[in-house]
Amino acid sequence: MATINDIAKYAGISIATVSRALNKPELVNADTRERVMQAAKKLNYFTNDKARQFNLKTKKLSLGVIIPYITSFYFGELYSGISRVAHENNIDLLLYELKSDNMAREGLTEAFSFAQRHLVDGVILASSHMPSEYDDLIEQLQMPVVLLLDAHESAKLPAFKVDDIRASFDAVAYLVSRGHRRIGMISALQTQRQERGEQLRLRGYKQAVDFYKLPYSHSFVVYGDMRFDDGYSAMKQLLAERDETGLTAVFAASDEMAIGAMRCIHDAGLRVPDDISVIGYDNLSVSNITTPKLTTIEQPFGQIGAEGARHIVKLLTEGEQLPEKGNFYMPYKIIERESVAENSASDK
Repeated sequence: MATINDIAKYAGISIATVSRALNKPELVNADTRERVMQAAKKLNYFTNDKARQFNLKTKKLSLGVIIPYITSFYFGELYSGISRVAHENNIDLLLYELKSDNMAREGLTEAFSFAQRHLVDGVILASSHMPSEYDDLIEQLQMPVVLLLDAHESAKLPAFKVDDIRASFDAVAYLVSRGHRRIGMISALQTQRQERGEQLRLRGYKQAVDFYKLPYSHSFVVYGDMRFDDGYSAMKQLLAERDETGLTAVFAASDEMAIGAMRCIHDAGLRVPDDISVIGYDNLSVSNITTPKLTTIEQPFGQIGAEGARHIVKLLTEGEQLPEKGNFYMPYKIIERESVAENSASDK
């Protein structure tokens, strides 16, 4: 194991200077502190805990941001919120893109290992499902972790997100208020992880169907992987059974799928919203430039990113404890545009 003597030899400075840099960094100039830090990292002197203490003393923190699919439409807004808070607090950000959104243990282990190797002080984990069986990975990480956009009920982590069940219920309620009763849904693919945000949207839809006593059968719901092509193929299924179901409106669990559904309706020779109304979920920037413009549930991605970043910064700088099972719900709202019409047909 490396010692202070090893660091001094490697950096070409005295043992006393190394000791001051490690224990009283305010007494050492910035260039020397950096030389000591780099030597310690090269020689694997620091434990993660010591490294974070060093960073805290030198007032320069860093955060790892782990996110799937950087090309996702929502990423820019989410990251802008995180980046704004980081800039305000003189914090460095280190970005890591997961290879997929299925949060396989191997992928998450690799991401956390990346964070540890780069000695970040905390991790922001975006759009990720965190099942309780991964708690050991969090404990091994030994640093604060904040979730964005999703949470698991038993995870002992703070999570910043929209209440998906309530928001989806309100999406269906909005369609009901416009006279629709035969309402289909394009949901996320069903998996064993039933607490994913996308699955919660299906629960909200079904709760609204029950509450308003709407007509329903299994053919009212089809599934996709939250992308444009999935929305297109799912809508194709719904149209194939429309003579039987009589659907007049569709709620899609993402804007991408909603836009895919609208394209499918157009290709089938039908019109949105004259023939079928469509409501999405996210309020991506592209939703305002479709034809017709998409009515949708707005997730405040920038605010979610900013609030998550503020929480972890406060934890690191003020030493507060992470709340257990903490879900912090951000406000959402329905953005009315052009894709939902009044339905005057009676359905008794």
